[in-house]
Amino acid sequence: MTTLAIGPDPSPSRPPGPQDCEPPPRGGASVPAVPVAPAVPLPAHMLADIASGFATARPLWSAVVRHDPDGRWPVRLVATERYEVWVIGWTTGQNVRVHDHGDSAGALAVTEGELTEVVPEGGGVIERALAVGQLRDLPLGTIHDVVNRAVEPATSIHVYSPPLTTMTYYDPVTFQAVDTEPVANRPTVFGPGAGAHVLHPSGRAGPWPRPAEAPAARSPVPGP
Repeated sequence: MTTLAIGPDPSPSRPPGPQDCEPPPRGGASVPAVPVAPAVPLPAHMLADIASGFATARPLWSAVVRHDPDGRWPVRLVATERYEVWVIGWTTGQNVRVHDHGDSAGALAVTEGELTEVVPEGGGVIERALAVGQLRDLPLGTIHDVVNRAVEPATSIHVYSPPLTTMTYYDPVTFQAVDTEPVANRPTVFGPGAGAHVLHPSGRAGPWPRPAEAPAARSPVPGP
């Protein structure tokens, strides 16, 4: 009866030596770096869930949101590698400018007052009233403006994935791109773990995380 050997060569084994190793690159050539895949936005339903979770967590943002008639003060609440959360206060007449969100998708939830979204369409614009409790999906490529046309101040929660790096602004009449600006990597009010706490079912009713440190006072600046 013949036995078939399955496995390594039964010849005597020897310890590996230099002859078994790949030679190093010659001439000082470096090993090619592994390409890093571009960040992909989280799905729309996840962005909506994050926005609604933070909108419900009023104690997290009510003490830091600012309604300043001299300018908007976007406050960055949380930032992770995959997403960031902002709270923005709006007084009467304040808006952003017609803009996009670069390579980021997003979601917007109104928590106080009423906002109006202005969207270019068919050579003109359409307007959408966003009342308390309404949530707006912001897919990649969204171009719009947001304005407070009401008498009362408004507050909104904004989620972007991946975190904003640039915003392009457009002419309000022709809707042609005018300029692209970097978005500053601002400090956050809470550590990255706050998002997981708020979004976990057991954490939505509190107790809420405590701020790591209140952001330093700054003059109003453009932002999301």
